[in-house]
Amino acid sequence: MARQLYKYQEKLPSLPVPPLQHTLELYKESIKPFYKDGERDTEYINYAAIIDKFAIDEGIKLQEKLIKFASNKRNWLAEFWDNYAYLEYRDPVSPFVSYFFNHGDVKYKNVLSNDQLLKSTFIILKVLEFSKSIEDESLTPELVKNSPFCMESFKWMFNNSRIPNAKRDINVKYDPKEGRFVIILSKGWVFKLFTHDSRNDEILSFNEIYNQLIQIEKTCNLRGENPNPIGILTSSNRDEWFENYQILSSISSQNVSNLLDINKSLFVLCLDDNSPTTIEEKSRNSWHGNGFNRWFDKPVQMFVSRNGNSGFLGEHSKMDGTPTLRMNDWLVEEMKNFKLSPSDLNRNDNIQSIELKFDINGKLSKEIQNQMVKFKETVGSLSIKTWQYFGLGKNDIKLFKCSPDSFVQMLIQLAYYKYTGTLKPTYESASTRRFFKGRTETCRSVSLEALQFVKDWENPTVPVERKLKSLDLALKSHNNYIRLASNGEGVDRHLFGLKQMVEEQTPIVDKFFNNPIFNYSSYWYLSTSQLSSENFNGYGWSPVVPEGLGLAYMINSDWLHINITAFKENPMNLKPEEMAYYLTVAVNELKDALSQKKLDPKL
Repeated sequence: MARQLYKYQEKLPSLPVPPLQHTLELYKESIKPFYKDGERDTEYINYAAIIDKFAIDEGIKLQEKLIKFASNKRNWLAEFWDNYAYLEYRDPVSPFVSYFFNHGDVKYKNVLSNDQLLKSTFIILKVLEFSKSIEDESLTPELVKNSPFCMESFKWMFNNSRIPNAKRDINVKYDPKEGRFVIILSKGWVFKLFTHDSRNDEILSFNEIYNQLIQIEKTCNLRGENPNPIGILTSSNRDEWFENYQILSSISSQNVSNLLDINKSLFVLCLDDNSPTTIEEKSRNSWHGNGFNRWFDKPVQMFVSRNGNSGFLGEHSKMDGTPTLRMNDWLVEEMKNFKLSPSDLNRNDNIQSIELKFDINGKLSKEIQNQMVKFKETVGSLSIKTWQYFGLGKNDIKLFKCSPDSFVQMLIQLAYYKYTGTLKPTYESASTRRFFKGRTETCRSVSLEALQFVKDWENPTVPVERKLKSLDLALKSHNNYIRLASNGEGVDRHLFGLKQMVEEQTPIVDKFFNNPIFNYSSYWYLSTSQLSSENFNGYGWSPVVPEGLGLAYMINSDWLHINITAFKENPMNLKPEEMAYYLTVAVNELKDALSQKKLDPKL
């Protein structure tokens, strides 16, 4: 098949450095809602004067430095951002950075619906098929409105791992031919399952994979849980994991070899002992599991429970959710049509998996037990609620003449305002993949128009037609910002780049970057993002600040899904189930008003 995956890469535009004046004007607009009296507020007026002085003084110098820095790079932000946002982040990647998908249920007549090993075999083979299409570059490149998207991150999906390091982790990409195997975790034991015929490099048959899994399951069932599960160490603070990684490597050459095998493996698949049934239980297992039957450093980690529930967990440092969404959505779609052939179950012991046995000393054993306790405490400090609403989706929202994404963003703002009486800084991920090595820019969802909308909506004296007019203005404002952000013309990444250029903290630079509103306006009380699939039961991540909510949403044809996470002990006493209640109240009101408007155009 023709190589096509990267055929547009050379044609992709470089990430631009936006005009300084554009960014500063947009920044001024974005902070107005957080002042008591908006643009008439004395504090705003004083800070706006500082911004204007920065624009004609130090800002110009920093802009010139950034333009010079960017002049010989196709993406001036890429290395800065990967390091700052991910590799230098020291808190545990799970549950704080990684993101999950929970696969939708397969119909009961399908043999994959509740058979753990059959489903695991199917997943392994399909993920291998997807990885092969990346390796031979036959995967179709993505186009949005005929504009190509950057496919660079697909290179990092397989045979790659994040590796702990002092102060800043590293990512290592291995030759796929050196990693023709998958790592299997079961009861905390680690195995190397072979995926290719060593004679001709062909992917193994269903029964050759299936029989390796049977042998792994038999071995682990006889042993019970591993008393020293190495995987739990990947759940720790990154500096602690680096220290333990060094200790582990120093104990024996076998440990070094095992770690290398895990790092260069295609991906990880976990055979879980639990059987989650509720949506929250499934999401919990997808989000972090039990900690010890995981290897959190891998960008692709699949898991299958005893009852057949399955999903994906992704380490975030080299890719965002859209590439893995594509793979998982296709994977679940393929499950629906699977038919078992009699030969798939033939006994075949020609290929045996290999256990990766680690040598553990007393110090490391104690550290493993400590991390088991810490992990339980960490995930126990977080709460989760899955909100789903059937009977309204993108089809009806479009009939209301609303942008589906902007509609859900304003739904979230209205629900939050009903709940707390305030609007807080809100992050929405906007894709910049139309640029070479583009990842994301921030869409600041709170605007003056959004603030006016929620105030009007909650004011019983405001007539419905004015409420709907305010909604329309808020939607247009949001739509405009997301367009700018996707074009690389947002506020946050540019200001971040300017800050990286600072060598000397002059008074005006200090006043600009250290004004309280600078940090407050990017302190994400609400962290939101959309990735939609009809084939998922769940998708989500953690809140990013102690007072915050993590709001991962899907907008499907006729249903909405928002996964809500929060810290149980948070300064605002927010509870996911209460936010879910206000989402229902808000969506019912919006749906009723917009439905009435459709019937009565005068509204």
